[in-house]
Amino acid sequence: MKTNQYLNYIGGLLLSLSLLLLAACGDDDSSGAPVVINQPPVISGLSDITLSPGFETYELDFANYVSDQEGEIITYSIVNSDETVVTLNLAGSLLTITEVGNPGSSSITVTATDGQDNHEVSENFTVTVEAISGAADYTGNAAVMFDFNGLTEGSIFDNSLPGWLFEGSTADGEYNAAEIGSIVVENDHLSIIHNVDSTYIWSEMVFEDGNQDFTGKKFRFDYRFYTVPNLNDMHWEDETPGVDMQIYYIDAGWGDVGGGQYRFSAMDLEYSDDWQSVEIPLSEFESLWENPVDASAVGIIGLEIWGGTASAPISFRIDNFGIVD
Repeated sequence: MKTNQYLNYIGGLLLSLSLLLLAACGDDDSSGAPVVINQPPVISGLSDITLSPGFETYELDFANYVSDQEGEIITYSIVNSDETVVTLNLAGSLLTITEVGNPGSSSITVTATDGQDNHEVSENFTVTVEAISGAADYTGNAAVMFDFNGLTEGSIFDNSLPGWLFEGSTADGEYNAAEIGSIVVENDHLSIIHNVDSTYIWSEMVFEDGNQDFTGKKFRFDYRFYTVPNLNDMHWEDETPGVDMQIYYIDAGWGDVGGGQYRFSAMDLEYSDDWQSVEIPLSEFESLWENPVDASAVGIIGLEIWGGTASAPISFRIDNFGIVD
């Protein structure tokens, strides 16, 4: 009798345990699918970019390189390490890279996020603008020609150009050439940037053999990436602040015979990706410092620049500067 009671007790206990296990399983409404965790965006396939001079603008759509597992809206931000090489504009996912006119490399950082906490991802890539080559050498008949070939590259204030004099000054006559803009020898041409308020730059070539007769000849030069503010045909010494440039010629005595000037504001030059040529007869120049326009005895030719500022710089490349038939 006791044995039967014991067996009944054990059987009941096992049945209770079974019912408990079944109840526990019944409470678990899991489908067995894995738990999905929201993932940050992924950037892939973004590579460095090399651009040739004259590209003007280049577009890159980050939507082609960024994915999000959940398909959430992605927002972007960018950082540009060197705005003297390229400038950037970001509209949504579309990045526009704009040419400045200087060679070099800039590191670009793009950051993408889907708006979730700690979901910002970043990637770096480099934009390289290749160096700008000088214009093709002038092959016509030149009386005087400076082509900047074979010169030490870098600032002319560190490596002066043979036969050339460069000066910079503030409007009150304080000379400080090395801190007024930038004049750089680069790949057989000259890069000029004037961006310091209330200053001017003048540069001139003095002929070793003294005055030469250039009657009937032309002043010529090649230019590229010509970027200037509105030129107003006023000189830096005028009452109204001047913004302009001029090429000029004068006799070795600075007024013994005569000379002429020609303002860039009268040339109507336009920005160009390619080298462009300018030739102006010396007879069409205006009087320089009230001297008669006379090209029969020329001992100096030059270039003067004034009025550029940091917000509105004068910037261009120049080559093959001289006097031709």
